[in-house]
Amino acid sequence: MKNIKLKKVLTAGLAVVLLTFSMIGCANTQALASTEFPNIEETAEAELSSEESGYETLFEQDKILDIYVEVTDEDWESMLSDPLAEEYKSASVTVDGVKVENVGFRTKGNLTLRSVANSDSDRYSFRIKLDKYVEDQSLLGLDEFVLNNMYSDASYMREYLSYEALREIGADVPLTTFANIYINGELYGFYLCVEAPDDSFVERNFEDSTGNLYKQEQGSTLQYEESSEYEKSELKLGEDETKTDLKAFIKTLNEMPSGEKGNIEEVLDVDSALKYIAANTVLGNYDSYSGNMAQNYYLYGQDGKFTVIPWDYNMSIAGFGGGGSQTTIPIDEPVLGVNIDNLPLIKNLLAVEEYKEKYHGYIEELMTYLNGFEERVDNLAELIRPYVEADPTKFYTMEQFEAAITYSETQETSMSNIPQAASTEVQNERNDQQMPPNGEGMQAPPDFPEGFQNGDRPERPEGNVNGDRPERGEGMQGGPGGGMMGSSGSIINFIRERIENITAQLAGELPTTGNTTMTQGNRGVKANN
Repeated sequence: MKNIKLKKVLTAGLAVVLLTFSMIGCANTQALASTEFPNIEETAEAELSSEESGYETLFEQDKILDIYVEVTDEDWESMLSDPLAEEYKSASVTVDGVKVENVGFRTKGNLTLRSVANSDSDRYSFRIKLDKYVEDQSLLGLDEFVLNNMYSDASYMREYLSYEALREIGADVPLTTFANIYINGELYGFYLCVEAPDDSFVERNFEDSTGNLYKQEQGSTLQYEESSEYEKSELKLGEDETKTDLKAFIKTLNEMPSGEKGNIEEVLDVDSALKYIAANTVLGNYDSYSGNMAQNYYLYGQDGKFTVIPWDYNMSIAGFGGGGSQTTIPIDEPVLGVNIDNLPLIKNLLAVEEYKEKYHGYIEELMTYLNGFEERVDNLAELIRPYVEADPTKFYTMEQFEAAITYSETQETSMSNIPQAASTEVQNERNDQQMPPNGEGMQAPPDFPEGFQNGDRPERPEGNVNGDRPERGEGMQGGPGGGMMGSSGSIINFIRERIENITAQLAGELPTTGNTTMTQGNRGVKANN
C-alpha cells in the first residue's frame, strides 16, 4: 500500500517552496505559469491552503472546477480512433490551477463507452491516474479520478445527487464536483468529476489503509461457489492475491441461517451494506448489485471484515429504463430483472428482522433528504444551467435538460432518457437479461453490437482524421447524422412517485414484498419470482 501521508507531505513541501519564491519575486516563478492556463499564476497561495486541508477542497459542494488536459496530437488521435482499447496515454493535467505532469489518461466505461464509440460523438468518459507513470505522484494527495460524460442523463444531476444522498446517511462514497473539461486548450464539455476508489480514497475513509480493495465487475452476485476464484472480483489494492478473506466473507454470507445473523458481523460491516441497498431501492439504481447486472460496487476488506462501497450512479433516479414500475418496486424485495434468491447480500440480510428495521431506518433518512429534492434540483439547475448551455458536446438539447428537471403531469415513463443512438442496444441488452434462465444464475454478458466484434471499432465517420471531430449539428443533438437524440424522463416525476409509493409501503397501505413488472414499451417483463 502506498504511503499517502508521505505523498501529501512532499506535495505540501513543494507548495511552500513555490509560495516562498513568489513572495520574494523570483523570476522563475513566472516561468512556471502557462499562458494556456491563466489560473495557475494566481493560485500559489491557494495551493498551500488546499494542501493543508487535503484534496477535499477540490470537491467543495456546488463548485465548478476547470480541468485542463494536455496530450500530444498523436496520442489524442490514437485514443479517438480506438476508444475501446482504454489504453493509457501520458498527459499533463491542471485542476483548479494545480498542474501535474506525466499522468495516465484514457477513456473509460462499458456499455456507455461502446455506445458512444458506435455513434458520431467523441464525448467519452475519462480516467486520470496521477501515479500511472510516476510512483506516488498525486494532486494534493489525490491519486486517481474519473470524468463522467453525463451519458443518458439530460439533467446532469443523477450521479451528483445520488452520492449526496448517500453521504447524508453516512455512507463511504466518492467525492464529486462539476467540471469544465478542456483538452489541448479547447473546451471539450461539462462533466462530473468523481474521486476514484483507490489509495487516496481508502486513506480518506478508513483508518487502516493496508486492506484489500476489490472492484466488483458484472455478475458479482456474491453467491458461494466451491473452489471458485471469483474472477468478477478484481483486486485493485492490497496483497491478498488468493482472495482468502473475500472467499471467507462470501462463504459466511451464504451460510447465514435463515432469518439469523450467524457470523456475518465478523466478516461484514452490515450497516455499509444496508445503506447501499437502501439507496439503490429509494433512488431506483438497478445498474447495481440490485439489478440483473450485479455490478458497480466495491468491497474493501480490513482484517477479514468488508465494507461495501457504492459506485456509478449515472443510471439512478429514473435512469435505468426510464422509471415506470421502478417507482413501485417493493422495498423488502428491492431487485429488478433477477430472482432475489440469487442475491444473498440482499436476501439474507433483509431476512434478519433487526437488519430489516435498520434498512427501513435508512430508507426513512433518505426520504427525509428527498423532501427537499425539488428545491435542491432548482438550486443546482441555477448553478449549472449556463455551463450546460455552453457545453459544446452535450448529448441533449436545453429543452431536454429543462424537461428532465421539471415536473410533468403528462410524462410517460419509457426508454426515452437514453440517447437515441444507444437506445436499441440498451433495450436489447436489458430485454435479453431480464430473467435468468429457470430463475437461476445470471445471463452471460451481451455480445458486442454489430461492428464491435473482438473489440474492434467500426469505421469512424468521414472527416475524423488527425484527431479532428466530424462535423455535426449544434451540441450533437440529433438531426441528420446526429445520432445522440432523445427526450429525457423527469427526475422530479420519478422522485415524487417513488416517495409516494414508499410512504404507502412503510405505512402498511401497500405490500413490501411481492411480484413486480417492468414495462418496456408494450413488453411486460416479470422482475421477481
